[in-house]
Amino acid sequence: MKKIILFIMAMLVVPGVLAEEAESPHSFTANVTISTDYRFRGISQTTNDPAISGGMDYAYSGANFPVGIFLGVWASNIDFNEGSLGVSDTADMEIDFYGGLTGTLPVGNGLGWKVGGLYYAYPGSDTSPALTVDYDYLEAYGVLSYDFGKFNVAAGLNYSPDYFAETDDAVYYYGDVGIPLPMDFALSGHVGHQEIDNNIGFGTPDYTDWNVGLTKTWKFFTFKIAYIDTDLEDSECFGGTDFCDATGVFSVTAAY
Repeated sequence: MKKIILFIMAMLVVPGVLAEEAESPHSFTANVTISTDYRFRGISQTTNDPAISGGMDYAYSGANFPVGIFLGVWASNIDFNEGSLGVSDTADMEIDFYGGLTGTLPVGNGLGWKVGGLYYAYPGSDTSPALTVDYDYLEAYGVLSYDFGKFNVAAGLNYSPDYFAETDDAVYYYGDVGIPLPMDFALSGHVGHQEIDNNIGFGTPDYTDWNVGLTKTWKFFTFKIAYIDTDLEDSECFGGTDFCDATGVFSVTAAY
């Protein structure tokens, strides 16, 4: 946990300095979040325990440039419960590196698009002699979105040629909806489906996840409560865990 806190503090220092540049096509933002659980595609990454996470983002959107460019890094504490398998917990941190292009299509009156890549790094995951796999993996993704004013929608697809723990090809496709409400509240909904070639190696069959959430923005804070679930039974979830069960997650994010 100390490594996570130091990493996030370092990321928050840089944007505070760079934000002083006004009227620039370059933008730098940072965020830090405290949550009661870290759920990724419906599954707990912290054995249902709290998480602290944060990231830093850079974006370029010039008036004479047809698309926007974005780069970012994000990190969180994790716990995959390797101790239950008689293996020491070699990975206690996830660091994601990402980047890509974004813009709008000349049809559909403002149909937005985004394409990019994500590299998920788990420092230490490949250093234990008891582990024969590397957790690190790469994904390419694409998203289409549209804002109707009273609500917005998005649909996306992520593809990995060698998914988490070297489990071969994997595809995740999903849909999102957001509904702005008065007084800076908003509702959100999500449903996604994960397909993995090597289900045995990963620890679950292909599965569907979904969530609904309510957020409230106040100054530079965002408060969120979400209901998160999957269609996996405990017997299908990494040998009998409750990491795939329905849960409520509360988080507070500060963005700069």
